[in-house]
Amino acid sequence: MGNWRIKLVLLLTILSTIGIFAIIPYQMTLMGNQPIPGNIPTSIIVIINSAVQVLYMFVLILVGLRLQNRTGLTSPLLNGMVYSKTRVHISKKWLFNSIVVALIASVMIILLDLFVFSPLIGAPLNQLPSPNWWQGLLASLYGGITEEIMLRLFGMTFIVWLLARITKKEKDNIPNSFYYVAIFLTAIIFGLGHLPATIQVFGDLSTIIVIRALVLNGLLGLWFGYLYWKKGLEYAMIAHMSADIFLHVLFASILN
Repeated sequence: MGNWRIKLVLLLTILSTIGIFAIIPYQMTLMGNQPIPGNIPTSIIVIINSAVQVLYMFVLILVGLRLQNRTGLTSPLLNGMVYSKTRVHISKKWLFNSIVVALIASVMIILLDLFVFSPLIGAPLNQLPSPNWWQGLLASLYGGITEEIMLRLFGMTFIVWLLARITKKEKDNIPNSFYYVAIFLTAIIFGLGHLPATIQVFGDLSTIIVIRALVLNGLLGLWFGYLYWKKGLEYAMIAHMSADIFLHVLFASILN
């Protein structure tokens, strides 16, 4: 592994660690009234979980960056920061698009939840504590950085690489369909990852509740995956962070 790639691994690990610890206040608020086995302080549980997450994020970053070279997926802005021979070019057009589409999709999510899923499901069984706006703002760092590393840098890259390996395709002739499959699957995985939190809210799972989790959490994942494919990981990060700010800070303040 080249010196510049080692620097990139360390940079992404530092960024993901910032995201992991930034979400702690948000997590502690949500866990505030949950029973903890053995009377272990909530803060201790969260810190231990965060430390373990840092370790496996390091592994995911190593694997993701290694497989990027074989899939045509990139992290151009971060590469430019650590590799002096790479010119950093920020597309203002795509930066604007990433944020605007994240805003539109966030509005769609709110409307779908209020006018489609809520009438079908009814009131939540458990009312979880509402984190403060600044906790939601900090949590957006976790979504924008850490989750994008897990889902796009590792997850989506791995799926594209696996499909290419199975079909014996080289990087230069990987069909677009492989990327679309990877985008869709990682969006589904992201939605499934929210089922434990969904159970906390509704107490049980039904078909419509599972569909709600997949749609509301997976919708934006399609956009993030497309950005990763077409422009690079950083644009997916920016879009994800923007969406979390819209949903957990701006709209949460308005609706509450």
